[in-house]
Order: sequence, then C-alpha cells, then structure tokens
Amino acid sequence: MAPAEMPKHTLYGFAPASDRRGLIASLAASAEIMTPEKVRQLRRALYEDEVLTRPEAEALFALERAQKGRAGRVWTRFFVEILTDHLVWRAQPAKILDHDAARWLIAEADRELSPAVYALLAHALAEAESVPSWFVEAVREKGEADPVRAALACA
Repeated sequence: MAPAEMPKHTLYGFAPASDRRGLIASLAASAEIMTPEKVRQLRRALYEDEVLTRPEAEALFALERAQKGRAGRVWTRFFVEILTDHLVWRAQPAKILDHDAARWLIAEADRELSPAVYALLAHALAEAESVPSWFVEAVREKGEADPVRAALACA
C-alpha cells in the first residue's frame, strides 16, 4: 500500500502535491491578477518537487491569457523563466528546441499573443543552441504583431 500523499500549502489552502496543474487552472479560472506574492507562492509550488509537465505548461499559458496584460514584470519574468526551463533547458538533449516543442510553442502563441508570450518566444530562441529553421522567421513575424509593437513602444 502506497503511503498517503502529504498535502501542500497552496494559494488556496492545502492541496495534494500532484495537483499542481489544478492549482494553475484555478488561478486562471479566477482571472486574478498575478501579484508578486502569488508569483512567489506559485514558483515555490512548481519548483519544489519536479520538472514542469506539458499539461502544467499549457495551464500556465491559460493563466497568462487570463491576465489580459494586467500582471506585472514579476509574472512575466516567472512565465518566461519556467517555460524556457521546460522547453529548452530540460529538453532531451538540452538546449535543443525540437520541431514538436517549437510547433506547440507557436500554436500557444497563436491562441493569444501577449508581450509575455513574445518575450518567451524570444528568450527560447536566444537560449536554445538549435531550433527549427522556420522557428526564427515565425518569431520574427510575431514581433511585428500589434500587441507586441504596442508593448515595445511603451517600454
């Protein structure tokens, strides 16, 4: 018989350690702004045990879409950092953004391109030693999109 899983403290009380995706999804569903304190708590919950899974990465994109540009730099830095770690640094082999991961990343960006998502695209491109040849042009095209241009003009 397996031992009972110890609960973990989350933003909304205690939850099973395996429900990290549920935590992210609940934040997205509530559409709360990711304050620096919430980002710190989410960072602890996600980095505490294990690597990020694809469903958790998808949930982070849903959380980013729920922010609707209201979250600040702390959220953007965390979003870029954890997803670059997932896509580039923890990839096998490391620092290679393969075709499947690149297609997935562009598909997520196509759902809703925010400045944070563009920052992730650019950071993944900068950090990876190898990317599909088409990915460079895809990121360049995303940089021409209105939401990105508007954000860069305000920066």
